[in-house]
Amino acid sequence: MYMKVDSFALLNEFNQIWMECWLEKGYGFEMSEIPADRFLIIDAKDQKVGTIEFKQYSLDPANNINSVFPFYELEKLKTLNLDHAIEIDKVAILKQHRGKNLERLLSLFVEYSESRQITHCVVLLERLFYKALKNVYKIPLETVSEKIYYKGDYVIPSILYPQGIYENKDSFSWLIQTKDTIRNPILN
Repeated sequence: MYMKVDSFALLNEFNQIWMECWLEKGYGFEMSEIPADRFLIIDAKDQKVGTIEFKQYSLDPANNINSVFPFYELEKLKTLNLDHAIEIDKVAILKQHRGKNLERLLSLFVEYSESRQITHCVVLLERLFYKALKNVYKIPLETVSEKIYYKGDYVIPSILYPQGIYENKDSFSWLIQTKDTIRNPILN
């Protein structure tokens, strides 16, 4: 299902996957020096097929995501205990493995959020991914701006509300129970 990136070798695999996806889409690369929890998505055939990165959200205007869209100006984030807010980045699934593996990635997102009691996730969503999250997966989310051109494509600045999922798991049929399919548990 997934594996926590906890070694240099796994970090190289993580970077290789998201960079391949960024090249496919024509996006510019952006390496982050900020501490983050990184995960590899593993498919049913035990292949590493995707990535997702979670970073503590910061109201600092110099924070990269805030330089793309000023999330830090949103009242709901200014008044929030930021221990309950993360930034999501490096969401990628290799082209030949898309489809069912998105449910694996989203299930990891929910489990990670629940384990840390995350209520707000700041993210820049690619337009088709945004539509899938909103219309197919019914992810509780809020669009906070019109689309913005960034790194080679338009993105939609959004806030995801995972608490609405992890407190109502029976309402999300796509949710996969991941407890038995973890290589390196989230709570390390």
